Amino acid sequence: MAETLDIHPASPEERLQCYENVYEFWPMAPSLEEHLRLRLTSPKHQRAHWYAGCLGGRVVASLGCFPLNYYLDGREVEGFSIGSVHTRPEYRRRGFAAEVMDWAERDRVKQGDRLSSLFSDIDPDYYGKQGYLRCPSWKAWAAADPASLGTGELSWDLQPFPASRALPELQEIYRAYHGSYPLAVARPLGYWKYTLLKQPRDEFYWLKDPESQTQGYVRVTEMEGAWLISDFAVRRERSDSLRLLFRLVIDLAGRKGKTGVGGWLPDEPAIRSLFDLQPRTQSVTMVKSLDAGLKIEEGHLETADRFCKIDHV
Repeated sequence: MAETLDIHPASPEERLQCYENVYEFWPMAPSLEEHLRLRLTSPKHQRAHWYAGCLGGRVVASLGCFPLNYYLDGREVEGFSIGSVHTRPEYRRRGFAAEVMDWAERDRVKQGDRLSSLFSDIDPDYYGKQGYLRCPSWKAWAAADPASLGTGELSWDLQPFPASRALPELQEIYRAYHGSYPLAVARPLGYWKYTLLKQPRDEFYWLKDPESQTQGYVRVTEMEGAWLISDFAVRRERSDSLRLLFRLVIDLAGRKGKTGVGGWLPDEPAIRSLFDLQPRTQSVTMVKSLDAGLKIEEGHLETADRFCKIDHV
């Protein structure tokens, strides 16, 4: 007789089992004890809705639904992003993860969510069978270059600033850029505050034009002697502004002794002129409409390559 999963929102005790189960793939520390402590105190994991599929009172499959809103054709749509999809080794290949995902999606729809995303570390076809659509997903890399800048570039500047004191301006610049595309992550003020808690050591820089007007920003994360671009946005004409922003980032990284600059960046000519851009084979962006009246079309998928690394769950 086929075993029937008991699927439901995870209790605090079951959430701990979820954290313990995923240790084999996503350890947050060398020891299980420290991994559990970090998960229990992590802002990212504490804000998620966790779902458990149980057999005999034991969590055998689980996932987290991380609240995440979206811009879709200029409208803000409530949703979430799925992460930490896991099945215990002895219960794999029985379709349990897909069952938990389906149950969780239907439960989130009852709460008003209409759009879901995930970042696939496995063959995207697995999630494609469950209705998720693959989006272009790129990773960029450039060696840090402290070479002399041109005259036009020298008239622009990157200026460090404390993000916690500039959230309204960050929010406005982000929306003006990303929100103008058919599909993008939306960031209410509360979500902005969460991203600062998520990665508190990140550095922020304003992009300043020759008149000292703010024309964009970039957020970078230190990683093994290099800079990871976690977030960015620009105000003005996009191609020139993007080229200036990232040219200055590469130069500044070189002057600070970094080995290089990388991250999730969109496929734009200005970006390809500065970075080696390759398709991601990990963290492939995928989206799914949970509302029959909410259509995801090719134009939406094409612009999802602007999803930023800071929004990864």
